[in-house]
Amino acid sequence: MSYQGGWADGLTIDCRRGQGSYGAIGRFFDETGTDFGRADSLGRYLVELADQLESGRAGGAVTFNGRLFWEWAQPPRPEWGSADDPLPGPNAQLPELNLSCSPTEVLHVGLLGGLEELGALLAVLPREQVAEAARKQLRRVAVETGLNKYPEIKSALEGLEGGEAPPRPDQAGPLALRLRTVTVQANTHRDDHRRWAAEKMAHGIWGSPYRSVCESASIRSHLTVDRT
Repeated sequence: MSYQGGWADGLTIDCRRGQGSYGAIGRFFDETGTDFGRADSLGRYLVELADQLESGRAGGAVTFNGRLFWEWAQPPRPEWGSADDPLPGPNAQLPELNLSCSPTEVLHVGLLGGLEELGALLAVLPREQVAEAARKQLRRVAVETGLNKYPEIKSALEGLEGGEAPPRPDQAGPLALRLRTVTVQANTHRDDHRRWAAEKMAHGIWGSPYRSVCESASIRSHLTVDRT
């Protein structure tokens, strides 16, 4: 069982008869070889895996359309930041957002890499349905990463859901300043989850719904075991 198609690292079963570890499940790595001890047997391993999936403790498991995928997942960082945090001035030295996005951008094949059935679905769905899915996913990303507590982000998402056109992208505007500030703060707190979300939120609000869905799926695969 390989974790990635191009990698040799994965799980293995000890098939050496007469050995005390016969039937045991281990992990093997190119660099260090095989280390048994994951489980005494394939049956025991599958039972433990099923228990983890049912209890929500399988942090690397992602489900989509009845299929199970394994993704690298990080534990969430401790909560930080407040809705009352003041915005910096328009001339603050902050990294700029990537605002080279357009709401009329078409679906590019390069965005679909690694998305399996989700990518195939995006390729055939009407744009209106993709846009609705993008709004819902963007909201979930904001809630799961704590970005929804900031009034500038919350207001923009509510406007999108209500059919309002987003404000013109502007590096010095309140929304962009909030996202830029969160990016810096997330780096300080070593919170990759929130940094990714803040960086991609610009594409979700000002850009193409296709790009937004693809990027939201990528972010949420590192946050939750229930991506739908």
